[in-house]
Amino acid sequence: MPVDKIRVSGDSRIEYKTTTLNGHNYSYLLSQPKSGQYKATVFLIHGFPDLSMGWRYQIPMLVDMELRVVAPDCLGYGRTDAPDEIAPYSHKSCAADIKALATHLGETQIILALAYRIALWHPELVSYLFTVCVPYARPMAENISIEELVRKATPHFAYQLQFKSGEVEKVIQSKEEIRQLLLALYGGRTEAGEFGFDAHKGVLFDKIGKLKPSRLLSEEELEFYTNEYARSGIHGPLNWYRIRDMNYEDELAILDRVIQIPTLFIQALRDQALPSHLGKSMAKQVPRLTLKQVNTAHWALWEKPEEVNEIIGTWLKDQFVADGRIGKL
Repeated sequence: MPVDKIRVSGDSRIEYKTTTLNGHNYSYLLSQPKSGQYKATVFLIHGFPDLSMGWRYQIPMLVDMELRVVAPDCLGYGRTDAPDEIAPYSHKSCAADIKALATHLGETQIILALAYRIALWHPELVSYLFTVCVPYARPMAENISIEELVRKATPHFAYQLQFKSGEVEKVIQSKEEIRQLLLALYGGRTEAGEFGFDAHKGVLFDKIGKLKPSRLLSEEELEFYTNEYARSGIHGPLNWYRIRDMNYEDELAILDRVIQIPTLFIQALRDQALPSHLGKSMAKQVPRLTLKQVNTAHWALWEKPEEVNEIIGTWLKDQFVADGRIGKL
């Protein structure tokens, strides 16, 4: 049986809400049990090039567990503001925005997905943390540039050099170009079977205009994503790759902080951009870590939603049992 998922249009199980957080207008998806009663609130955070709707396969499962689900469009994306300046995109600033959203929704503690930095900056806010594909990288004691990192240790991060350069915005402007960019990032191929993205290079512009649909999302979903990205263009989302120096300066204040809460990391074994060796030292920095693996590329949430949902659901239930909360959930 296929996994139940939220439809990108006309699905009564979600509402789009908006609020102002620290001077920026944020949009978020809200989904909760029909009864209106819930045992805890889960915040689902996305990265590039995704949106709140990236969790469409997971939201019904979490609601069935009697959880309220909040999935924001992060700053720069979709229906949320996309300021041109980079300062609001710092991890510290965006963590403060998410805390403000929790406060707006009446929550002093949340279950969090994907965002290690929110758990670092606001440890009192987060009870459990689960992440998919993205391993933990602790704050840096020394400011190593992305250029140096790519040259010496992580050539698979070379795409970040392209993303921060401004080159992508110059080429990708029209709605059709945005559609092709998304296809490149979601594994679309040309008629000859060539990909439009290589982590060691970035977006392959000579393939733009030639990419066929990706099996990862339907035509309706691709159209939805294209329209959402076309609202503000891609400068805002790519600003997240321009804040490395700012994050370094901010995080000197939390260098010694360790993520002490129960944390689940679901690692994708075929992720070109985030190869599996990157997570090998996580347990030192995240002492209550559970590591699970799935045989997927980067889009594990969509490639194997049954497997991912089973891992998340089982792990959450285990935490509730361990905390004596099973009777409440």
